Amino acid sequence: MLSDLELAPFDQLRLATLADVPRIASVAAAGFFWSPTFRFQRPYFSQYAEDTVSSYWRDYKSMITDPQSIVLVAEDRVDPREDLAVHEAFRKCPTFKSEKEPGSRAIVGICSVTLRPESSRIGRIHDPYAKYPEHSEDFRSPSNLTRDKCIDSVQAYANATGPARKRYLEGLMRLSTLVVHPAYWRRGHGNRLTQWCTQLADMEGAAIGVSATPMGSIVARKAGFEMREVVRLNKPATEAAGGSSDVELWIGVRLPSSSPSTASATCSDSPISDIQGSEMF
Repeated sequence: MLSDLELAPFDQLRLATLADVPRIASVAAAGFFWSPTFRFQRPYFSQYAEDTVSSYWRDYKSMITDPQSIVLVAEDRVDPREDLAVHEAFRKCPTFKSEKEPGSRAIVGICSVTLRPESSRIGRIHDPYAKYPEHSEDFRSPSNLTRDKCIDSVQAYANATGPARKRYLEGLMRLSTLVVHPAYWRRGHGNRLTQWCTQLADMEGAAIGVSATPMGSIVARKAGFEMREVVRLNKPATEAAGGSSDVELWIGVRLPSSSPSTASATCSDSPISDIQGSEMF
């Protein structure tokens, strides 16, 4: 039970539940859109935005129910104009969940952590019996398509980044994903989420690794991660690449500290890496 388990202070954060998945998927799509890796791997997102949102829906649903994963969310007061910071293709998507009620609170940031294989916390920070609320139209399973992706680009990315990930991150606790809705950047949400993860790593006496885009690496470095390698991948010379740009992946590791991290949570937010290692910010 969580009450019997030592965890880092939540400080305006909380554990995600399955009821959060539609909003989590929407925040992920809105934030990861700004990542060069997103453009590289998902050149058709504007035609198939529902596939993009659905992929995040599936991935975060899987992580919330995975005993080795922790999904954490940050909430903030709703900005009724938040959609102005979201790409039009997502705003038109039927599975995209916006929040418009002024004064209410909503999820605006997400991070996920993969525990190391020997962690004593595996299986103790999630609800194995969790399920979607019954009789809710909002929780119909979305499509399971990948029409937004360029398969060649996805494979090229995996081939280029896989060896470095294996070399530096295999067996470590990992900050797997970190993203903040762009309407709520520069409020410290990304740094608070990262700080919670590093404090948990310190409690376990464990190193924690990350693979991040250039924007995400700024947050990671402020949290004490040190660079191990930068992997660069050139934009594919295909029509499918569209407006994509060259991709950089920053691999970093943070060693455990003797005292919990107290890094500032006031600097800017942006997207780190996504579920399949494609985006962290």
